[in-house]
Amino acid sequence: MTLFIDLHTHSTYSDGLLTPTALLTLAARRGLAAIALTDHDTVAGIPEALAHGTVTGVEVLPGIEISSTLDGVSLHILGYGFNHEHPEFLAFLARLQQARHNRNQGILERLQALGISITSEELAQISGDQVGRPHFARLLARKGRAKNSQDAFCRYLKRGCPAFVEHIKPQADEVISRIAEANGLAVLAHPACSDPGLEKTSALVTQLTDYGLAGLEAFYPTHSKKVCHFLQTLAARHGLLLSGGTDYHGDTHSVTPLGGNNKTIRVPLQLLLDIKQRLSTIEVDHR
Repeated sequence: MTLFIDLHTHSTYSDGLLTPTALLTLAARRGLAAIALTDHDTVAGIPEALAHGTVTGVEVLPGIEISSTLDGVSLHILGYGFNHEHPEFLAFLARLQQARHNRNQGILERLQALGISITSEELAQISGDQVGRPHFARLLARKGRAKNSQDAFCRYLKRGCPAFVEHIKPQADEVISRIAEANGLAVLAHPACSDPGLEKTSALVTQLTDYGLAGLEAFYPTHSKKVCHFLQTLAARHGLLLSGGTDYHGDTHSVTPLGGNNKTIRVPLQLLLDIKQRLSTIEVDHR
């Protein structure tokens, strides 16, 4: 029997709808062998995920998704298998959380200037550990200022809209080095989202590999078979690992169900075995 995994998921500790416990319960129900919890800029949900993973029998790979920039291009970097209690890494994440807080305050002020009353307390009630634009969008829809979350983004929260505030992001090379310092592997998330035509991706990956990038997320719901094949070939050329996942945020906020299906993507267990093999060499190097 072929076993499947999902190495890109989110919980209520960032902008997902399920707690880590509920996420692991669902993963077990869907027959997944393993998941990676990759909340945005936080590792706060990992202890809960690891604990419930032992209960459900679903393996949990500690993960994270960090927003970054490189030459003006916005990139998301996934981290896998790192020490989620690493002091320097936690200090780095605290800096990112402060930047998120500053951005949220800016969005609040812009919405208030538009005559829309949203408070920090209201945001805290619908968010988990971390507030982000999706929570603003849900509140705007709930208050009747938008038809739904997507409409709220289009009206207020997207770049160029009246409540948009720039997210101050770290440079991609720093993100990769921080993950490596915590004994983890850095993987470029959904490359085709940053470069839909894939015209710059080869040069970008070459540059990121020089910084220490370890892999590419080739299997992703919006990646066509052609894109997936291109990324697999590119990874092989640079000796990079492959990863994949659904970017699951909850059934009402994700096009693809947790773990995917035959109509979307299925990520084979072998990818996790390859990642763990590479991680084991890091552990040997650091002894």
